[in-house]
Amino acid sequence: MAKAFDLLLAILGKHFGKRGSKIIVCLVLMAFGVSNNEIRKKFGTSFDSLRKYRTALENEDIEKLFVTQNADSRMKSELLNFDEQIMNDFNVNPPKTVREAQERIMLLTGVKRNLTRIRAYLLKRGLKIAR
Repeated sequence: MAKAFDLLLAILGKHFGKRGSKIIVCLVLMAFGVSNNEIRKKFGTSFDSLRKYRTALENEDIEKLFVTQNADSRMKSELLNFDEQIMNDFNVNPPKTVREAQERIMLLTGVKRNLTRIRAYLLKRGLKIAR
């Protein structure tokens, strides 16, 4: 039986990735009454994850288990709060270097970011500035 689940993991892994296939196999085992301890021993899944899987299975809501972390849940740059103010200032008088942009952003917003972050912020807005 262990070989069968290893084969199932390999097949599912091609379509759902390692994480997705592991979740599917754990859900199937849970549906057939296999204990969390046995599943944990076989796959090394944490008790917290198994509890989350079992709750999703009992509530018939397994969709959220397969949602990867999306862009909405990522931390947003604090500079986005000042986006309009920064872009208005830069449209009137574009900075010549990233260091100048960094200094002006600090004066405008009080937010200090390293040069790499400032450059990434400006590139996302279509501004190409010399280093």
